[in-house]
Formats: sequence, structure tokens, C-alpha cells
Amino acid sequence: MPPVMVLFRLHLLLALACTLAAPAPSLAQQDRGAGAIDVDVTLPSHPPARQADRYVSSTGEARSTQDVPAVVYIAGPVAGAPEARPSGLELAQRGEAFRPPLLVVPVGARVGFPNGDNLFHNVFSYSRPKRFDLGRYPRGESKTVTFDKPGYVKVLCEVHKWMRAGVLVVDNPYYAVVEASGRVRLDGVPAGRYTLVLETFDRRAQAVVDVPQGGAARVALAP
Repeated sequence: MPPVMVLFRLHLLLALACTLAAPAPSLAQQDRGAGAIDVDVTLPSHPPARQADRYVSSTGEARSTQDVPAVVYIAGPVAGAPEARPSGLELAQRGEAFRPPLLVVPVGARVGFPNGDNLFHNVFSYSRPKRFDLGRYPRGESKTVTFDKPGYVKVLCEVHKWMRAGVLVVDNPYYAVVEASGRVRLDGVPAGRYTLVLETFDRRAQAVVDVPQGGAARVALAP
């Protein structure tokens, strides 16, 4: 074999070996073209209402209505978004309160509602995405609800009317709970046009936002 051909084959084998040894691109490298959404949220300030005891509680006194955090999310499916497969989702009743007060789940998720109190609770919702009434059940029992449609579900207790929680059922993983600063950032969002929604227990606001490739869009929301 001519020396030139031998040298050519050596270069080819060396290039192939370098290609095979090169590490796979990281998730951050793969998402380098994705963008972000920066959201400035303005929420109304009002003191929590006091609710009298309807039937029976551990104290027999009026309590403040449970505070439910606001959440910002992209409505609808997002092409290329990773699929969530959570397990062990629960919205418990402890201390005559829902814990956590806000639960975000993907469409199709099954959520348990265990009663950890020495009192009966009756968990229900009249929200369009999911209507249910679990009836009264005692400590140690749990009932399950499947959330098969996207949207915001208001959860209440028929026995203790200060108890309330939100279950946000989403089509994608792009959401964030609003902190005290009112600033929210959604990272790794594929470039495109989306409907961005701000959801509180009592109010809702939305805006259309265009996410640039590799850049950040900014929007202000107030319910």
C-alpha cells in the first residue's frame, strides 16, 4: 500500500476515535437556543378574612382564611417540553388546613387527600376542570382524585370553611410560584408565542408573550 494511503487511513481512524470519545452535549448545551420569560407580578394587598367555625374545630374559634400562593404558567401544550411522571402526590389535611396550599400537577395525575386530623373533613370542588365531592371521612383515611383536564381547581372543605387550596393542572412544566418580590422567571422555554397566565385563588390575568431564541421576554401581570 502506498505510504500516502497508509497516512490517510491513520488520520481517518484518529478522527473517528476522537468523535466517539467526545462527550454528549449536556442538557444546557441542547437548550442553548431556548429562551426565558421574566414576569413582574402585582398582587392586591388585603388582610385575610376571618371565618367562623361552621361545625366543630379543635378550638371552636374563628380562623383566618387559608392563604393560597399565586402561580404563573404557560397555558397549553409546549412542543418539545419534557413529560412529567410524578408519583406520590398528596394534598393533606393537617392542623385543619390543606398542606400544601398549592399543588401543581400534570394532566392525568392522581392526587391523594389524606386526613391527618382528629376531625372529619369533607373535601370538594365545583371548579370546571374537575368537580368532585369526597364526602366526610375521618383521620387515617385517604381518597384519590384524578385530574384529567388542564386548569385551576379550587379545593375547599365543607366542614371548615377557612380551609382552601389550589390544584393547578398543567400541560407543560413551565410554571413558577410567585414569591414575595413579585418577580418570576421561567427558564428553558422554547422560542415561540405563548399565553402566559397568572392565577390566584380568586382572580386571573393573562398576556400573550413572544419568547426569542436565546433571549428573554418581559411581561407585567396584575389580576
